[in-house]
Amino acid sequence: MPNRLSILRREQLPADQRRFHDALGFVRRRSITGPFITLLNSSPDLAARFAHLGHYFHARGQADESILPARVRTFIALILSRALDGPYEWSAWVGWAVEAGIPQAAADAIRERRKPEGLTEEDTLVLDFCTQLLTGEHRVSDATYQKALDHFGAQGLVELVCTLGYFAMIAFPLNAFEIEMSAEQKAMRKPFEPLRYDPHPRPGPDLGASSQSGQALTGGPGPLLRNHFKSGPGPGRGARAIPRFATHGDLAPQNQHFLDRIVMTRGRISPPYQVLLNTPDVAARVAHVGNFVLYETILPPAVKTLTWLIAAAEYDCAYEWTAFVGHARKAGVPEAVIESVMKGEKPAEASREQAILIDFCHQLLRGNHHVIDTSYQATVEHFGVAATVQIAALIGYFVMWAFLLNAFEIEPQEESEYPL
Repeated sequence: MPNRLSILRREQLPADQRRFHDALGFVRRRSITGPFITLLNSSPDLAARFAHLGHYFHARGQADESILPARVRTFIALILSRALDGPYEWSAWVGWAVEAGIPQAAADAIRERRKPEGLTEEDTLVLDFCTQLLTGEHRVSDATYQKALDHFGAQGLVELVCTLGYFAMIAFPLNAFEIEMSAEQKAMRKPFEPLRYDPHPRPGPDLGASSQSGQALTGGPGPLLRNHFKSGPGPGRGARAIPRFATHGDLAPQNQHFLDRIVMTRGRISPPYQVLLNTPDVAARVAHVGNFVLYETILPPAVKTLTWLIAAAEYDCAYEWTAFVGHARKAGVPEAVIESVMKGEKPAEASREQAILIDFCHQLLRGNHHVIDTSYQATVEHFGVAATVQIAALIGYFVMWAFLLNAFEIEPQEESEYPL
């Protein structure tokens, strides 16, 4: 399927947006491709913020890069791209993963949804941890969590979850607009087998390859997805053991400025950011993206809050649901629609706008994580290209946070201000 969007050149952008185009190229240190083609069609500012966060996980041999080895980061990219049926991300990362040490046979097995062999103990731990977050109830078992914490440490584990979340965040805009790798990009890489997916949306989890936990390598709702929502989101299972940082004194002096950057836009350090500050640079970069999708988006309040709830329900995130359902009600989202979203159903009483939005989001979050042409066209015709891009980006942002909130079992609480 051809790209649904083309890149906007610098001269095609409004004069006041060109500085963000320049920042995007500068931060990326390479040409503008992939998810940034999509994001430029909505907001060059948002594209630059995505790139600034992504650089932390892409960088190799630079000071501002993840403490996780390249082998771990690239393997996470393969796991996520298979789970969310993301052919572009697979094409971008499979060569780097093999160069970093992932056996070609193991990469092929992931692509074909078979159980990979020849993995190290660390590889197996990463696969198991990520697969548990991506499937079923989107939670990590106590044993797997403790093993990962012991192996990677607090900062490393938070960065592992953030890496998975970042790749999810860019997967949804890529899939929504069917962005493909160009022939020129492919020519710069060693030959590789492309990732394929069933063009017909799957009704539920694929039962192919599994990790140690026996869960399928596919995203979307599983058979136990809504256990927490049968009677409305309830209390969490108890916060996981992880350091929390809420004040300047909690952080090393050289990292205190990252806390300041978050407080400057949020006015406080919410519980999610107290955990995320285990990796202070990432916390500030995530907050910078969040500033846009929460406060600066062109989406009307009723649209953005409903999108938040859809993502929260699909990834069984009690914290997101509890924190944001009040904002949706305040924005005028009807109670019957909220109830249907909580149950994963199509609401009978939805407006045309709500029905289009829910259908678009459900297709991205379920099955093969792609949107059929008729639904895509209906969404673009109703909302416009720029807003549709921001809906897909907003889904990605909330899925990234769902991984963090669920992995560390951060206790849900009602929030009068946006906590993420």
